[in-house]
Amino acid sequence: GHELVPFAKRPGEGGNRCDKCRSRIPNGDRMHRCHACDFDLCSECHPGGAQKVCHMSLLQQAFDETKKMKSTMDRKGPVPTAFKICRVEEVSDQAWSDRYKGQLQNVLGSEREMSSLSPKTSLVGAKLVSSVSQDPLRTDAEAVLFHGTSPSAIEGILSSGFDRDRCKFGLAGKGFYFAESISKSDEYTQPVDGLRCVLVCRVVTGRAKVCADVFPS
Repeated sequence: GHELVPFAKRPGEGGNRCDKCRSRIPNGDRMHRCHACDFDLCSECHPGGAQKVCHMSLLQQAFDETKKMKSTMDRKGPVPTAFKICRVEEVSDQAWSDRYKGQLQNVLGSEREMSSLSPKTSLVGAKLVSSVSQDPLRTDAEAVLFHGTSPSAIEGILSSGFDRDRCKFGLAGKGFYFAESISKSDEYTQPVDGLRCVLVCRVVTGRAKVCADVFPS
């Protein structure tokens, strides 16, 4: 990922917004910028000794490394040859975070053996988590995965979280579906003004069963 460098706006320069909290950065204030990605963080979102790497460049790396030139039955239209990130927003909630940590501890405290999953996002996912959290990714029980859906569904998830009651039946039954490939999650997105939204999620995988069947029973 690209390194974030200290940067101070000079009086008279155009306005900037923090790409994390979306607040306006006043002229003369110190911020941190990735010039390659045009990605800025204000001083509140980049305290001393915090994140050194640009979110956008890490996510672009994840997109580039996991794209597939392969169509499935859920794909409508041609397979994209590339994916370009136009904007990144970080979403966090203390209540959700506490509940997530509780579920992770339940899984880690189980006597049953963990699965040895190694999704394509393993390496870049660990870097991404380290750039935004003090809790490193437990690769034996967690993964960074993609979730593609409609804009209205994303609004619902961002306001109240993933809801089992709203889940639909998929190939493996009713539940939450995530993918290690951006190409797969893109199949479920819907364009708005030429752009599509995808959630990048930290997921407790726990004990997983690997099934290579095209149509699982």
